[in-house]
Amino acid sequence: MSFIEINGAQIYYETFGDERADRAPIVLIHGSTGTGQSNWRLVAPLLAREYRVIVPDCRGHGQSSNPNLSYSFKEMADDIAALVRALGYPRAHIVGHSNGGNVALVTLVEHPEIVQTAILQAANAYVSPDLVEKEPAVFDPERIARERPEWMDEMIALHGATHGKEYWRNLVRLTLHAIITEPNYTPDDLARVSRPTFVIQGENDRVNAPMRHAQFIAQNIPDAEYWLPKGIGHNVHDEMLFDWIARVLDFLARRGDDANDLLYRMRRARYDPRVTVFDVKATRCENRITLSGQVLTREQQQAVFEVMSVFSSVEFCINEMQTLLTDATPCAIIQRAVADVNREPRPLAERVTQARLGEIVRVLDEQGDWVRVQLESDGYIGWMRAATLHRADEKVLRDYAASCNALVQGELVPAYVDAARTREIGKLPFAIAVPVLEQRGDVAAICLPDGRVVWVTQDALLPIAQRPRADAAGIAFTLSLIRRFVGVPYLWGGRTLFGFDCSGLAQTFWGFMGVAILRDADQQFRAGTPVEGVASPGDLLFFGEATELSERYERITHVALSLGGDEIIHANAAAWGVSYNSFDPAAPNYRAWLREHLVGVRRFRRDA
Repeated sequence: MSFIEINGAQIYYETFGDERADRAPIVLIHGSTGTGQSNWRLVAPLLAREYRVIVPDCRGHGQSSNPNLSYSFKEMADDIAALVRALGYPRAHIVGHSNGGNVALVTLVEHPEIVQTAILQAANAYVSPDLVEKEPAVFDPERIARERPEWMDEMIALHGATHGKEYWRNLVRLTLHAIITEPNYTPDDLARVSRPTFVIQGENDRVNAPMRHAQFIAQNIPDAEYWLPKGIGHNVHDEMLFDWIARVLDFLARRGDDANDLLYRMRRARYDPRVTVFDVKATRCENRITLSGQVLTREQQQAVFEVMSVFSSVEFCINEMQTLLTDATPCAIIQRAVADVNREPRPLAERVTQARLGEIVRVLDEQGDWVRVQLESDGYIGWMRAATLHRADEKVLRDYAASCNALVQGELVPAYVDAARTREIGKLPFAIAVPVLEQRGDVAAICLPDGRVVWVTQDALLPIAQRPRADAAGIAFTLSLIRRFVGVPYLWGGRTLFGFDCSGLAQTFWGFMGVAILRDADQQFRAGTPVEGVASPGDLLFFGEATELSERYERITHVALSLGGDEIIHANAAAWGVSYNSFDPAAPNYRAWLREHLVGVRRFRRDA
């Protein structure tokens, strides 16, 4: 508990935790009419387990003086910057709540040189009309005395000993003036912010949520992160303390120093985690940096060293990064009809895609009975059960793939142990390629990747030589096959008749014609050729939803196949399956959402 003279005022502050030479301290800035202790009494000791924590009373609050009887976010931001310097720190993590969030924001914009990171909770970058309309009634001293005596008593208890029993009235008036006049930052102002920023706002924050203040800040500060917890009000750190601590510490661990923030921005700008691995951490000790973690390619390692060269004070980097995809990375082939690919190596993790029989993968990593793989067909990366793979020499696997001379054109084709079809032992999914070894009457023998032979009916197969071209006739033929799938269940990550998701159906459609397209709807949207006017059969129609940061339809969330004109077929969660819909309002299967959320149409390669 100490006082220090800052910009003509005696500023009271408390400190928690030990000094840490390897990390900047945290400064916690309280909200309106509060104090450091009243706002942060539970938070400060928890953060102090890992950081030095400084908790001041802003000027005119608690035990800090107010010689000019003033209150402005800029003046308080000047105080915070001066306090950090006076205590001997080059930079600090600036954390603010409510009006303290505004002080933290102003500090970030006006004094970036002392900001290591900024965490802005319940802040606003500009004075919205609703604040001017509603805040005067909230911060009316007479109303408070009459209707909110408990708040009046709290302010007297917090500020009266230093400033006098009736000071709370002045404090309320000064607070109101600041709230309805500042800050006034534009998107261009926020776009100039270069320090790592984390924006927090409760979904039910009655002060800030209506005008989407957090979204405005997070959308306009480059590479800002945000958290909008559902069902939570203004005081997120009080309402969900331990989640709040975990989120803040995670942010600081990932972006709390310049080297790791640079790696974060590099990953965000260059590397899509669906199709690559870039999990690198920098640990700095005096004049060297140790780089650890995993990357997919050696080119990524080289890129990391190039980025780290901006730190002129670093003499050398120690490379402890693991490269997962090299010439020595083994191949494997899927030996099950369909196998889930999960985001994490555990059974209940999110299914991100599926791999089908005969597809080749690269085995990047192993954990117990799980393997991390990259599908060669579309580059997707995830975790699979090791038992779903057949492992062999790469030449053997590629010879098998090259021997595939037929496509499965049936929906889910029964596979039998013998030509007499005495016992069914599995099903082969639509659109996979298989090697036909022998034909007997109306059945054909197929070799599986592990060498087993199964028998299927010949009419379920289409010779590769007869594969439809991606022209009008081929598209019409393939659409006739896809129409059979109406009623197939919707399955997130699905790519077979056991269940499709929207982009899995689109990818399967084009893949049957030999056109490889990427896995997810947003990837497909970016890769296709834009189509103006009426969609032709086989074109892909893309739909979007507003993100939490914007009310525009800027996030691609769905894709459908055009049947020509107003008709489409798609795997969708609304019908929870593959279904037809129309853009014609008079049609019985018209869905207004589809018309309202259509973002664009894309076309893929068609042969002449």
